[in-house]
Order: sequence, then structure tokens, then C-alpha cells
Amino acid sequence: MLFSRLICLISEKISLKIISSSDIFDIKDLALIDGAQEDFQNDILYIGYYEQIVSRKIPPHCILVCTAETENLECYGHDVAVTDEKNLFSAVNAAKSLIDASRSKGLYAELMDCAAQTKSVTSFVNLAAAKLGNSVILLDSDYKVLAYSGVYPIDDPLWDQNIRQGYCSYEFISAVNEIDSVKNAPKTSEPIVVSCYASPLRKLSSKVFNGGQLIGFVIMLEKETPLSSLHFEMLPIISADAVDIIARFAPYLLPDSTHYQRLLYDLLIGAPPEKLAPHISKLSFSHRMCALRLSQSRNLGQKYLKEQAAEKLKSLLPGTQLTFHENGIAALISLGNSPDISTEQFSALKEFAESEHLHIGISAAFDKIENFANYYSQACRALELDRSLRGKNSVCRYTDFAFYDLLNSVKDTRCLSSFCHPALAVLRSYDTENNTELYHTLDVYLSCGQNIKTASEILFIHRNSLAYRLKRIFELTQIDFEDRSTCFLLEMSFRISRFAENILAESQHNPDISFM
Repeated sequence: MLFSRLICLISEKISLKIISSSDIFDIKDLALIDGAQEDFQNDILYIGYYEQIVSRKIPPHCILVCTAETENLECYGHDVAVTDEKNLFSAVNAAKSLIDASRSKGLYAELMDCAAQTKSVTSFVNLAAAKLGNSVILLDSDYKVLAYSGVYPIDDPLWDQNIRQGYCSYEFISAVNEIDSVKNAPKTSEPIVVSCYASPLRKLSSKVFNGGQLIGFVIMLEKETPLSSLHFEMLPIISADAVDIIARFAPYLLPDSTHYQRLLYDLLIGAPPEKLAPHISKLSFSHRMCALRLSQSRNLGQKYLKEQAAEKLKSLLPGTQLTFHENGIAALISLGNSPDISTEQFSALKEFAESEHLHIGISAAFDKIENFANYYSQACRALELDRSLRGKNSVCRYTDFAFYDLLNSVKDTRCLSSFCHPALAVLRSYDTENNTELYHTLDVYLSCGQNIKTASEILFIHRNSLAYRLKRIFELTQIDFEDRSTCFLLEMSFRISRFAENILAESQHNPDISFM
């Protein structure tokens, strides 16, 4: 057992204070400081008076009686805690009981061995579920889903939804915190039974602590195996394992939230802005802001996203605040008084996305932090629309996709083609019959603002050839290129056509999945 975990458990009954903690070695035994020891072992917890240590060399792990000499000890690299003299014998008994329990080849050791071999939190959760005979879910203190077992199917509707979205909604969290058994739960890892009308299964919940700080919950769903006294004995052990395993193999899962991160996350999970008003009033925000969605184009894992990509983003755009949401980053960037993201900021994000294997969606600008969740959803939809339209952009502005988002809100997308200018159908038919490219030519010409030079370069044809094609287009459709309204309708028609084609391709590829 790690020193910090051992002290945390002892502190539930006895007052102790950690002076230093490194958690490098497992503690497997206990010894009293008797004044005769010359050397100390790395896997033993020593308890007693500092004054009795002849060499004045601090043991790797120790609980010392608080005296004048312990006040200014140099403890760096050692595990040291102090307690009052009156608590000494109680500390010895408590430590011995806990170490004896963990030293035996029991559940704790078996789970730790599994994690050590696989370096995987999910493997640990699966083994825990197998031992409990029921499904297990590991949450952090924000009710984000860190891991869940796959040994048994989790078909409880409420928890199935939580797992699919990767977090519990604000409404869900608020409802849970109003349950009597939760409100009256002890501030220890002692399990409590939780049941509610919205979920058919009873749950057994144990809090997970790290250094006295609540960092999460282990939840067991009662389905395959009826709740028993054995479950009440086992779940605190699994909870103790969880914190040790996370600290060793997935420290990036430990909470490290600022007030800004907390606020952004609460807004994303549906917290009413009026409930957050007291917190918002204490924070400072730019006059204009943008929301970003960052997701990985190459799966380098959550560790990389949290420990490297996030820090690089904050360094790239100083003042950026962020939180982690749905396997990605939700970020808030400052625009100052600018009406929109600058060319320099966009270029920096594009270079960053390409070097870090990311896709970045950018919302429209906004000025009230209460609207962060709505604008973050714009950034997400920009990425979704770019992907659906077969785009290959590493950075996508919502403003470039707003028209497609509008089309996506049409209930019956099959009718979209009826809104297209009839000239498009004429040109398509002519191209098919004559093996020409008038349809594509008109599309490029209009997208270039009717600039002959630019359009001819994109089409890789001479300017005279483009002029000939435009003349032929006019003969077939009678389009008046001088009429702004007509040109606007044609441009929109090309966009509608592209969108409708992608809907059709998507439905043919997977008939069971509707667009977006």
C-alpha cells in the first residue's frame, strides 16, 4: 500500500499530518523505532520518536511523534507524517491492521498486480467487476466516466446514456445529490446504497480519496449478483486500489481544475447560467470570445491530449481557458475587442492542428460567457459538417458552414434539390450527354467572384477557353451574370446540391444512420 493512501485511511480515525509524501515504494510491513536501527528498509513503515533515531537519518516511510525537533525536518524524498503523542499507540494498531490486510494476497494485491501488468485502468475495472459479479463504473469527482467494465452488459438506460456521452449531465448530478443516502453519506470510502425512480437498478457507491481529497466514485450496479455483505467489504478495497492505480498509471485522470475549468465544464453539462452567476461574477472574461473544439485526428490517447496538446494550446494563445469534454478539449479563447478570430490566430491554430494531429472547430464570436455551451456546439458542428461534406480541413470555422447547418435543420432533406436554380439541372444534363464540364466551370467561376483570371487558373484552362464556356452556359440557360440576385441564387444552389449529394451518399453507405 502506498504511504499517502495508508495515512488517508488512518486519518479517518486518528489525527495525522503529512509532512512529505513521495509514494515511490509499497509499504509491506511495520516496525517501531527502537533506537537500535542503523538502516531502514524501503518497504517498512517506521513509527516512533525522531529522537530515538541514533543516526538522525529519516526512514523512507515513517510516522513520528510531533515534537520540537520534527518541526523543521528536511523530508524531501521521504514519506513522513506526524501525530500527537497521545495518538501513537492508536496509530500503530491502525497501521498494523491496514498493512496486514493489504500484505496478504487478497483482492487489493490481485487488482494491483493486474494493473501493473496491463498499465490499464479498464483492465482493473473489468477484474473488479468479475470479482463483484456485477458491472462497475469509475467516475471522477465531476461525474465524468473514467472507465467502465465490459464483463457484463450495462443496459440500465440512465447509465448507458452516461457512458455513451462520457459524463453525467448537470440535471443527473443535481438529482443524485438530492437523494437522502447521498446527502447523508459519510466522508469516507464506506459504501452506500443508492436507488432512484429513474434507474431500475440499485447502486452501491464508494468514494475515492487521494490525500484526503475526493477525486471520484466507484459505482457497482446490482444486476447479475444480488447485493450482499461481501460487496460492502470489497468495494472500499476496490476504491483504495482505484486511487493507487490512477496515481501510478494514469495520473492525468486526477482532477486539476481551476475556477475557469469548473465553470466551463458546468456550462457544458447543462448547468443553468443563473445558478452559476455567483461564480461568473468572480471571474474575468474578454469583451469578445470564441469557443474551440479540439479532437484528435490520430488517436494518441487522453494522456497526450491532456498533458501535451492542452498545455501547448495555452502557450500558443495566452489567456486560453479549457476543460476536457467528450474525449476532446473545449476551449475558450480571448479576442479582445476584435469582431472575430484574427488571421494570425487562425494561422497559428492551423499550424498547431497539423503538427499535433488535431481537428479544430471554431465558433462564431460571442460576448457573454453564459452562452459558451451554445457556441461550443457550433465549433463541434463545424467539424461534423466538414467531415460530412468530405472536407479535409484541419481547422474549420462555423461561419464557413453556417449555411450548411441551416440546410441540416430542414426536416425532409429530400426536398432540398427543389430549391436549386433550374440552370444546374440543364448543365448537368448537357455535360452528361456531351462529356463537357460546364456545371463545374460555373461553380468555380461563381466561387471566385466571377474573376476570369482566378477561375481559369483553378480550372487549368486558357482565359479564352473559359470565356467560350461561359458563352455556352449563357446560350443554354440564359443566365444574366450581371444580376446579383441570380448569381447569389446560383451560388446557394451549388451549395445545396453539394449538401444533398452528401446526404444521399451517406444514406446509401449506411441506411440506418441519418445525416448528422
